[in-house]
Amino acid sequence: MFRSIRCVVNSARNGSRQYTSSGSLETKYQRVSDYYAGKSVFVTGATGFVGKVFIERLLSNCKDIENVYVLIRPKHGADTGKRLQKIFDVPLFDKLKQTRPGDLKKVIPIEGDITTSQLGLTPDDKETLAEKVSVVFHSAATVRFIDKFQDMMNINVEGTQRVIDLSRSIRNLEKFVYISTAFSNSHIKLIEEKLYTPKKELSAVRQMIRDHGTDDTKVNEYIADVGNTYTLSKGLCEELVRQNKEYLPTIIVRPSIVTPMYHEPLPGWVDSWVAATAVFSNLSRGLNPYIYSTEDVVCDLIPVDYVANLIIIAGAKGALTDDISVYNICSSSENPITWKSSSALYLEQSKRLGFCKKNMREMKVSKSKFVVNTMTFILQTVPCFFADMGLVLRGKNPRHLKEGSRSSVLRDIIRPFTSTSLLIKSKKTQALISTLDDHDKKSFPCDVNNIDWKEYSAIFCRGVQEFLLKRK
Repeated sequence: MFRSIRCVVNSARNGSRQYTSSGSLETKYQRVSDYYAGKSVFVTGATGFVGKVFIERLLSNCKDIENVYVLIRPKHGADTGKRLQKIFDVPLFDKLKQTRPGDLKKVIPIEGDITTSQLGLTPDDKETLAEKVSVVFHSAATVRFIDKFQDMMNINVEGTQRVIDLSRSIRNLEKFVYISTAFSNSHIKLIEEKLYTPKKELSAVRQMIRDHGTDDTKVNEYIADVGNTYTLSKGLCEELVRQNKEYLPTIIVRPSIVTPMYHEPLPGWVDSWVAATAVFSNLSRGLNPYIYSTEDVVCDLIPVDYVANLIIIAGAKGALTDDISVYNICSSSENPITWKSSSALYLEQSKRLGFCKKNMREMKVSKSKFVVNTMTFILQTVPCFFADMGLVLRGKNPRHLKEGSRSSVLRDIIRPFTSTSLLIKSKKTQALISTLDDHDKKSFPCDVNNIDWKEYSAIFCRGVQEFLLKRK
């Protein structure tokens, strides 16, 4: 009943400018940008990779949005205003600065911290959000697999509970959009667009943290059947969201492995070393010669702009039903590519663009720990040792063994994602995209069937070189 009433009210409230797919005025179709016109939204995770792109896409394509309130934590002596300016200083926002610089003033920093009670908000800020916000986008999370278990839980799970508590106080909330991960249930091989019962109960996990949260050995034993602490925490977040579905009009968006930008505004833009980005870059430098995988294990890549665009679409057009609507934004079920093939394409483009030696080996795959470790020693450790010896003899600091060790740690961390294929279904996402008119499909591209992997690999490679390695 709650959802039905809210849907009727929202439909009436937002029916001002609507179009047919041909662009003529009618009452049947409301464009995504028109949904956000005159509304304000609240965003967590704005300083992250996906968060930055989301804000840029929202401002660029929804020019009549009222305000974008972003939760920002003061850090290293920099207040929220300075941290917000640091977000805008990245090349991602250059095009918007040139075309509509005044729109950046719509982004309003709210000082707070996802890890503190009531998000650390002042009474005035809480009242502002409660009065003015229509849509909440909760993206804040740590994706650092090496973070301590209790820190991961406090940021991801308890932080989500704090955002839920705040959202329940918002008087005219139309949507609560939670950005999860397609791997939140990675112990399941066929992942559909629905909620699953977590393999571990939240109360039991909280008790485990109280008893053994600082004991890495016990933590590793505890999570052995669920992959890692990150995927476990995101599954528990989804359970928290499910428990509050009667109070919040909720949508969940699940991206897979997020990679550099494909299209607008800056093809190749990336600002973080995560998962495939680091693995492929290491490969082009002669590191990670072997990973734990097989020839046919799928690498579920998704460009960051596709993720941001779908989040915006879901906020505007995601279905509010008695069961929470879940939208998986991924490539494995529609346009799959394997780890073997994607790494080969990346290396091919690296060679073509002159970013690595022509004789650089392609990445090999094996599920055998003996094979992976032995071949890594022969093909990586030994060459790194002699390269470091050369540096020492020239009076320079050695670095190659250290870089090789870091690459091996990363290889082992992402082993759950590289060694087993997951089929992540996205029928609801495809159906949602199909409801868009041509204007919205062009403004918010996110159909994975349109990804040309060879073309994208060149963009991916250039982006890593330019924006992470600072090579033109």
